[in-house]
Amino acid sequence: MDGASAVKDSTRRPRDRGLQIALNARELFTAHGYHSVRMDQIAEASGITARALYRHYANKRALLSHVIHEDQQRLVTTLEQLAAADSPGSVGERLSTLAEVGLESRRLSVLWQREARHLDPDDFSLVRKRTRWIAEQVGLLMVAPATPDLDDFAREVRSWSVVSILTSPAFYDSGLSRAKLKKVLVEACERVIGVASSSHPDSGVQPVAHPRTPASRREQLLSAAARAFQRNGYAGVSIDDIGAEVGVVGPAIYRYFDTKAAILVAATNRFYEWQALEVARALTRPARDADVFDALVEGYVELAVRAIDLLAVSLTESHYLPEDERDRFNRIREENTLEWQRWISATRDDLDDATASTLIHISKGIVHDLVRIAHLYREPAFAFELRTAVTAVVHG
Repeated sequence: MDGASAVKDSTRRPRDRGLQIALNARELFTAHGYHSVRMDQIAEASGITARALYRHYANKRALLSHVIHEDQQRLVTTLEQLAAADSPGSVGERLSTLAEVGLESRRLSVLWQREARHLDPDDFSLVRKRTRWIAEQVGLLMVAPATPDLDDFAREVRSWSVVSILTSPAFYDSGLSRAKLKKVLVEACERVIGVASSSHPDSGVQPVAHPRTPASRREQLLSAAARAFQRNGYAGVSIDDIGAEVGVVGPAIYRYFDTKAAILVAATNRFYEWQALEVARALTRPARDADVFDALVEGYVELAVRAIDLLAVSLTESHYLPEDERDRFNRIREENTLEWQRWISATRDDLDDATASTLIHISKGIVHDLVRIAHLYREPAFAFELRTAVTAVVHG
């Protein structure tokens, strides 16, 4: 090939340029958050100019919408095919099919949970509608056939739990091979679906509908910030917005926090302090070693239900933390994972470290996902059913 031909070939616009842009945008949005990514960064990652990028996508929001809808459509299409099939296979085979799609769309769960709030109202509504439809179809195709005696609410919790499990690889790097990870995901789903039902208590851990306001201005600001960050994202909230919510304006705010970043650090730190308290409680219970894992789950569920905003902030806004603080909280998370892994091993000594670690991420992921579904956690039986699903991930 002569030099002129080589130049011509290297500058030819690829047919899949739009796809390449979307893939690069997905990775950047996942790593840095929607607000922190600029269109020129996406263009640079795609090897084109910003002007060329706008030929494919009108703006950054349109690009985010495309990425989320495309990944979500893979699950929708697969579920439609399973529902229409004359012989859709066993529940395990259906789960295996969905797990494969989940592994192909690993970033989907991060984006629809963390970044979908930045879509325009119509797109956001469509994402929510599709997400509910996915859970409903999982209930009809996987959960209901295996558990015909479950009540409607328990079946719904297990359906959402299965969706959480199948999309969980978005949030962790498993040390397992792809084939082994897929097997672990499917088996975890099967245990959650098939765990024996039992009568639940009439009441459980519930969020307080109208919590009492603390006298401390610092605590008021911290609570207001967690709500605002959870609702609009860290980048979408100013320190004045936070102060105005509790009637603290101007320089008075800085008597409590030097910067908005300091508020984010304090909110994140608060969650992990409370997490450490729940671990300490689990370890001091008069129980067998084999029961400590269940105690850890119970404490984590209670914390999540009581502190939904703090939990959400710790999950979705960590990329805005100062680097040294982000590293510190990463170490705290790793230490907590090792603590859970220790007690999973006491429950099941047949698990290697990589599998045990994966099951921990799956277990916590179910809690993280389901406590943020408002119509679920408002039900009196929610905490009980959530604990049932999460503990089933490990030992059925």
